[in-house]
Amino acid sequence: MTMKSRLSPSTMDDIRNVLRPGQLFPILLAGGLIGILQIAIAASFGALIFSGEMATYLSRGIGMALFSAMLGLAITSLLTSYPAIMGGNQDSPAAIMGVMAAGIAGMVTGGEARLATVVVAVALTTLITGVFLFGLGTFRLAGLVRFLPYPVAGGFLAGTGWLLAVGGIGTMARRPFAFTDLPALFAADTLIYWLPGLILGAAILILSTRIRHYLFMPGMIIAIAAGFYLIAALAGMSPAELSAKGWLLGPFPQGRMWQPVGMAELSAVDWRAIWSQLPNLVTAVIISSIALLLNATGLELAFNRDIDLNREMRVAGLANMASGTGAGLTGFVQFSFSVLVERLGAANRLTGLLAAAVCGITLWFGGAALGFVPTVVFGALLVYLGLSFLWEWVVVARKRLPLPDYLVILLILIIIAAVGFLEGVLVGIIVTVVMFVVNYSRTSVVKHELNGTTFRSRVTRNLDDRAVLDALGDQAYILQLQGFVFFGTANGLLEQVRARTHRQPTRYIVLDFHQVIGLDSTALLSFDKMRQLARGQGLILVLSGLSERLRQQFTRGGIDEEPGVIHFAADIDRAAEWYEDQLCAANNRNTAERRLTAWLQDIVPGEATGRLVGYMERRDVAQGDHLIRQGAESEQLFFIESGQVTAQLENDGSPPVRLETMQGGRSVGELGFYLGTTRSAAVVVDRPGIIYSLSRESLNHIEQEDPEAAYAFHRIIVHLLGERVLHLVRTMDALQS
Repeated sequence: MTMKSRLSPSTMDDIRNVLRPGQLFPILLAGGLIGILQIAIAASFGALIFSGEMATYLSRGIGMALFSAMLGLAITSLLTSYPAIMGGNQDSPAAIMGVMAAGIAGMVTGGEARLATVVVAVALTTLITGVFLFGLGTFRLAGLVRFLPYPVAGGFLAGTGWLLAVGGIGTMARRPFAFTDLPALFAADTLIYWLPGLILGAAILILSTRIRHYLFMPGMIIAIAAGFYLIAALAGMSPAELSAKGWLLGPFPQGRMWQPVGMAELSAVDWRAIWSQLPNLVTAVIISSIALLLNATGLELAFNRDIDLNREMRVAGLANMASGTGAGLTGFVQFSFSVLVERLGAANRLTGLLAAAVCGITLWFGGAALGFVPTVVFGALLVYLGLSFLWEWVVVARKRLPLPDYLVILLILIIIAAVGFLEGVLVGIIVTVVMFVVNYSRTSVVKHELNGTTFRSRVTRNLDDRAVLDALGDQAYILQLQGFVFFGTANGLLEQVRARTHRQPTRYIVLDFHQVIGLDSTALLSFDKMRQLARGQGLILVLSGLSERLRQQFTRGGIDEEPGVIHFAADIDRAAEWYEDQLCAANNRNTAERRLTAWLQDIVPGEATGRLVGYMERRDVAQGDHLIRQGAESEQLFFIESGQVTAQLENDGSPPVRLETMQGGRSVGELGFYLGTTRSAAVVVDRPGIIYSLSRESLNHIEQEDPEAAYAFHRIIVHLLGERVLHLVRTMDALQS
């Protein structure tokens, strides 16, 4: 479904709602008020861009700003996902455009060429921004902009505030703000022009924190203008004198203030000067994307509803492409005006269309009237906007941000003020990336640190093997890894392994990658050094839980299976089983086959235990035999004399899941046997051997004929179950510590 087809019914509903009682007045009030405020802001931004050497062409600049404000309001109101959202010119890109205009004015000579170059530079910035925003929304990439580090975004906004504030001072002083020109700026004949506006801008900021009424800002604008003319009247100065002395905007020509870019202007453009502003152009595009999303997400909180960010990107893209074609300024969602419309109960698409109409009428007829507006009004408004950003991100941010993040904001602000926007952006991103790397490398990639004594495989071994593992299990050093492994964390992991090998005897280093989401190519260097460490010290590196993608990364990095050095295992359980087998085979001196009687008498000594085997049935089992079928009745209990069996869950269409592997001297199927339930798992023979079975009938017979043997039997079962519980508890304690 297209944007237009979704829109039409909503637009018709809004038109019908106007006819309902109580709807018309809020729409008229909000639309008119927003329109007037947009005119004031457009004039401010026009004065910001066309200041200093470009002040002669202020009328053209205000016309461009009014044109883009009109289109932004109209297109946003028609296409937005929520009718309270207002579009219009934006301060951040306007501030950057002011820097671009000043740079071009310093490079290009000749009034006609200078004007044409600035106009085309503004138009290109807006047009390219529109294409970029529309592309982000079309390909649903709006969420990617959210990955920008918070301190960098704060630095952007603080830098924007600085440019707005100094732009306002430059507008009032009729000369661009520069650190090298401060003595001239503070001269008495210049100071009188901008100091009152600075004081008024600061006063507006202070009062706005205490007065939240929606009529506050319009009232302040009217009050400043009225106060200015009252003072002028007391001083006996006429409007003509005020204009001649630079106290008023203008002079403006009669009639319409906007005109499209013609072929004559295009032929006069200095394209080298525009090319020199490419960094600022790119910065404006990036800043616009970030600011749009910040505004949109802020409105989600203010409206308590979700907003389609990708749709708002497309809408802003269309508005800017249309505006750029007509040499307008960059604009998109306006937070404060949208909240104002919502609070006035005028969430209707016709509200924005009415505000657009007010801008259009002024654009066509109002040039002469704007010539009576005091410069201090717009200078104070720009100073207020700039100071509000600086207050939020230089003063308030200190209380809510960690010191490193706050220092990044200050660094970006200083670089923007001293060097430029793009430089500040790049330095901010570089610093935050470095901070992230440093902080993340301090976060251990190790989730659990274990050894072979506290952590065992699911192989329940005989008493002799368990004795070996109890004595030598700490020769296995087990690290369960997590997250993303990169060069910083990988090097820390290497140092941790080195420290362990120096601290106590180590034979096996087990690295489990089951919870690792990825690793970078540089991290492979640390694992290669770990392989060299294993070769040099006679260690075996066991890598478990590697996904296919990670396994391929290791292979491409030259790290593969190497007998006596590197062993790969499917998971940490199989890794533990492998090194346990190695330890037991190398250190268990009791290699002779033991009878079941001997196994049982190790648990409960005595003649009664020896008599138990006589009541059982002996079976020779082969590899692959099913000792127990999953879901079968529990009629027998089994004891293992030799060989090995595995209890596993069998699911159709998927590999079986190992629960426990058991060797000589262990019982099998005791829970189902005692409880009388069906078998919850299957038991399959891994290695051929000898199994003894005891039926329920035989157990009843023992209990009647040989109570002493029956007592020994139950003690054996309790002992074996207790060992399993103890093993489980010990493993859980190791994982939690």
